[in-house]
Amino acid sequence: MNRNFTGSLEIKIGDWLIILCCLLLIPLAWVMTTHQPGATTAIEITADDKTPVIYSVTNNHSVNVTGELGQSVIEIRDGKVRFSDSPCNSKVCILSGWHQHSGDHIVCLPNKVGITLLSQNDRFDGINF
Repeated sequence: MNRNFTGSLEIKIGDWLIILCCLLLIPLAWVMTTHQPGATTAIEITADDKTPVIYSVTNNHSVNVTGELGQSVIEIRDGKVRFSDSPCNSKVCILSGWHQHSGDHIVCLPNKVGITLLSQNDRFDGINF
C-alpha cells in the first residue's frame, strides 16, 4: 500500500487560534497550580471519633492525644507539625515528618488520630473541581 502525501502543510486561521489559546492557557494553568497556600495558623486534631480540638501553631509545644491504641504525641514547632511518638506498629505517621502547608493531613490510622493543618486562607486545590 503506497501512501503519498501530496497536500500542503499550510497553517490556517483556525490552527493559529488553537495555538494562541494554548499559549495563553499554559501560563494561566501554571500560575493557578503554583499558588502558595496561606500560612498555617492552627491545627485540628481528631482522635477516636471524639470532638475535634483546635490548637494554635504559634507556640512551640507538644500535645498528648489518646487514640484507640494509646497515647500519640504531636509536636508543634515553628509553625510546623509532626507525630513525634505513636503506639502503632508501622510508625508511618512519624516517618512522614514535619508538615507546614495548610490543607495537609497527617493520620495515624491504627490509633485513629488525625491532624489537619488550617489557615485563614485555605488553598484551593484540583480536588475541588
